[in-house]
Amino acid sequence: MKKAIILIACIMMFPIVNAQDTNRRSRLEKHLYYLASDSLHGRKAGSEDGAKTRAYILEQWKGIGIEPFFTEGYEMPFSRNGFDMANLVGVIPGNDPALKNEYILLGAHFDHIGYKKGEICNGADDNASGSTALIEIARMLKDNQNQLKRSVIIAAFDGEEEGLWGSEELAVRMGKDTIIWDVKCMMSIDMVGWYAKNGKLELLGAGTFRDGRKLLEDNAGGLKLKISDFETAVMTATDTRSFARIYNIPTLHVFTGLKSPYHKPEDDADLIDYEGLDSITCFITRVTERMASDPDFGPSGKIANIHSGKNQPFEFSVNGGFTGSSIVFPDAGLTANGKFSWNAGMAVQFNHELRGYRIGVSYEAARSRFPDQNDLYGSSLTYRQQAVEVPLTYIIQNNDPTARFYFGIGANARYVFGSSLEGLDYKTNNLQWGYHFLLGAKIGHLYFEDYFLNQWNDLFESDAGAPKARINITTFKIGWVF
Repeated sequence: MKKAIILIACIMMFPIVNAQDTNRRSRLEKHLYYLASDSLHGRKAGSEDGAKTRAYILEQWKGIGIEPFFTEGYEMPFSRNGFDMANLVGVIPGNDPALKNEYILLGAHFDHIGYKKGEICNGADDNASGSTALIEIARMLKDNQNQLKRSVIIAAFDGEEEGLWGSEELAVRMGKDTIIWDVKCMMSIDMVGWYAKNGKLELLGAGTFRDGRKLLEDNAGGLKLKISDFETAVMTATDTRSFARIYNIPTLHVFTGLKSPYHKPEDDADLIDYEGLDSITCFITRVTERMASDPDFGPSGKIANIHSGKNQPFEFSVNGGFTGSSIVFPDAGLTANGKFSWNAGMAVQFNHELRGYRIGVSYEAARSRFPDQNDLYGSSLTYRQQAVEVPLTYIIQNNDPTARFYFGIGANARYVFGSSLEGLDYKTNNLQWGYHFLLGAKIGHLYFEDYFLNQWNDLFESDAGAPKARINITTFKIGWVF
């Protein structure tokens, strides 16, 4: 009941942000067309054009009335690998005597990659869109400053494309100043210009603060936004990382997916969905206002999966791939080469740091050549079988959820429910068992795997008059971990 009253109070406290404000829409286009213009040559970190970009953003902030956060001014200079760069860090102070020393941190990187193969990459979506949104979010928050209890830090990051340098520098600086423990949420606005093509606004990290999903859904009303993917995303490199991994700060990454031609010369301002960008700008403003005004807003104690730095204890995956099989005749010292077929299945895996334990089930189709007894060195027959396989696998892996490499070994059982061999009546063993090993790599939620299976028992029943034979199957799998 108390939370419901607080929500109603927050809604009544702030004017409803008008997603149809034509002046704001015009300003969004003006900012983005400049930030993604050829005159800035792709906003390369450490370049003169990067400094011009920073100067433009600072000019907008000063016009809005954003105050510098650090006593030495707006700019927070730093150097890495011979590059001289600087973040911009401002603040909109809150008004509650107790809560004004707590912070909601909004960040967007303004740098891009410069040139690629001699062509300018203007980076309209990545991330002129986020920098543009941040300017207008700051304007709306400043207009409602008298209603903010907590203070809101506005940060424009440099050096993101080089390796998330700017956000890491700010996180470490705030840690040294012990300010970091007063940050209640860090939000990264990165690539928010392609809502119409993506069809949804993707949010990563809602589980890191209490009632996060409800907070986000409550503030999307009237903005014609579909919001989804609260905890899952392929994209993992964004400016929330240092705040989450080093200090376990609640984080939220806001973006419109990977549909834009990011990191390509085609990522230009004329392709941006300005109506969607306007709605997203309003949405982030509402969410920030709610975070800054609700005394009960706080962390859930969880960290976004991509920032945990550890493999998740439980994983469910689906996979599919191509199989190649061969039949080995040990008495004759002969191996009959295989033909391609296919495989599809699912698995659950339990992880404990560097170890994993996986059980799966899959449908497996196999085809292999079989020597024609009347023409051993000429024509061949085709052996086919369809089976349900259950593999048990012990896995050794590195402890990184975003880029995992692994090796596995285990045992398997297959039930063959269909088999045939052209012109011969050999009876296949319906129950087959064997051993297998695998090599794989998982990047984000996608994994690739080579799976090698060797049969232990005989392929055919011994009383069928068939030669002693075993089937070996190699499978290349592509899978998705949920």
